[in-house]
Amino acid sequence: MISTLRALPTVFSIGLQRQLAYRWNYLLRALFSAMPLLVSWVFWQAVFQTKETVGAYTLPGLLTYYAVLLIVEAVSSPADDDFQISREIREGMLNPILLRPLPYGLYRFFLFLAGRCAYFTAALLPVVICFYLLSRAIPLELGNLDLLRGLPALLGSALLQFSLTLCLSLTSFWFLDISALIFLVYSLEFLAGGHVFPLDLLPAPIFAVARLLPFAYEYWFPTASLCGTLSQEAWQAGLCLQFGWALAFLVLAHFIWQAGLRKYTAAGG
Repeated sequence: MISTLRALPTVFSIGLQRQLAYRWNYLLRALFSAMPLLVSWVFWQAVFQTKETVGAYTLPGLLTYYAVLLIVEAVSSPADDDFQISREIREGMLNPILLRPLPYGLYRFFLFLAGRCAYFTAALLPVVICFYLLSRAIPLELGNLDLLRGLPALLGSALLQFSLTLCLSLTSFWFLDISALIFLVYSLEFLAGGHVFPLDLLPAPIFAVARLLPFAYEYWFPTASLCGTLSQEAWQAGLCLQFGWALAFLVLAHFIWQAGLRKYTAAGG
């Protein structure tokens, strides 16, 4: 245990140095991630020409949702962790890790944290510029931001996305290529996670089903928590479901890992 704790800061430092080597890639990715915000602005501006509200949202409130969504995505969304884990399994790169007293899940989690810190650092400037330009055109409702509720939901989103990514990646013990599975889940996250529109704009029965799925707690729930649009009861219930899903995926990843090790073979390394 002591050896493990001593190794974790080193793992984080190595991961941060490795990720910062691609800071220009992160910067360009952050710039292009602002494009959906501009598209959303044009689309919803046309919708609000004939009405003052859509559901419980005004135009400034809806654009604030999309702007905050950029922050949530920058902080909690994995970069290429899934493909890195898959490559380590397929190419026998687990050997040096298995020989050290460091749980693989904990090792990958600290690399994930390093990647998120590197990406957020590189993305901070373009995101601030987007916020500034958008606020010049439309007064964003940034005064309503609720950090007290939003930060726990943001941390829960990062943990949930890491645990889900870990589960998907560990299927590489059985599959040579998991890209189709990853892109399928990514599509579900995009549609059922609140990227296209806030989930509370859905009809009530569909919204009730969407709130039971893990995808809602990756993006919509932390964004709504930060925007302050959730009641105390809805936030508490959502936080329980969010961390419940994260714990369930972590337990599932543990069993997948144990089963995968029984199939894993590698020579040398």
